[in-house]
Amino acid sequence: MHDFPQDDTGRIRRLILITAPPLLAFLVALLLFAVFRDRLPGRAYVSGHAHAPGWGQWLRSMTFTVGFFEVVYLFLFTRYRRWPELQRWVAACSVALGVSMAAGNGVAVTTLIDSAGPAALPSWEVPAEIALTLLGGAAGWWLAGPLPPAPGTRAVPPSGVPLLPLTPAQRAVYAVSAWHPRSLLYGAALLAFAWFGAFNLSRSWQATVLLGLMGLVTSLSARSRLRVDGSGVEVSLPWLGGLRRAVPYDAVHFASVRQREQVVPPGGLIGGSRGWGYVSGRGPVLALRLTDGREFLYSVRDAETAAALVNASLARVRGGAGC
Repeated sequence: MHDFPQDDTGRIRRLILITAPPLLAFLVALLLFAVFRDRLPGRAYVSGHAHAPGWGQWLRSMTFTVGFFEVVYLFLFTRYRRWPELQRWVAACSVALGVSMAAGNGVAVTTLIDSAGPAALPSWEVPAEIALTLLGGAAGWWLAGPLPPAPGTRAVPPSGVPLLPLTPAQRAVYAVSAWHPRSLLYGAALLAFAWFGAFNLSRSWQATVLLGLMGLVTSLSARSRLRVDGSGVEVSLPWLGGLRRAVPYDAVHFASVRQREQVVPPGGLIGGSRGWGYVSGRGPVLALRLTDGREFLYSVRDAETAAALVNASLARVRGGAGC
């Protein structure tokens, strides 16, 4: 199986960005407690509750939280080691969360300096924490650097795959759209959880915002479009501002047709170390074998026609016979 190029120098950088922020956030809180220990009240009122835990219990709770995130991040990095796009998103989320934890705990601890008991947090704390979190996420995305290019190939499609003969003067364009109603249901459920969390369940804005964003993106990804032409294969999400991603022919070995039962990922917008794309319904699936070892999958009723056109375009640009 093909893998990403061995000169992916950004992999170590992404690993550091994924694992370091939670630990640094914990060290910031630990340093503040060590410096101002003699000027803090006897209990950790940083959560705003009337019955706050002792400082030792608060630090142990932070240790557990940081350890949990480190385990989750390391699992994602190792499980999806061949998916640098996801690693970049995880790095951005890790930096954002680390900044949020450091800012929130930093303001809460410093507010309690020379206080005999619970102290009200300043009114600017939440807006400042949100702004710093957004800046942290943007910084993490930027620091993760560019993604490694997929290795190219010039081999013609193998025999036995669908192939549409084209004369030198012929040009063909294939375009189709797909609809996945379940994405609307999943998105509505996530938005409902965010709504109830904002007013009833959660005291933390991070979980509410995350659920809301996930619900919005899931709902708006219910519609997609596929286009195959002489430059490659492109999938777009018209409800998400026309967000699109192109697959150039240099990154495709060949195209084939898979049945829906053979596709493991669930429906809707999918992504993983084995494949990515858009799967809906029970019909056939266009499958492109990519040079990075993964597959691009897209549900389309006449998948054989789409695969034949892709293979014909591959054969043409690579000088294959019959096109």
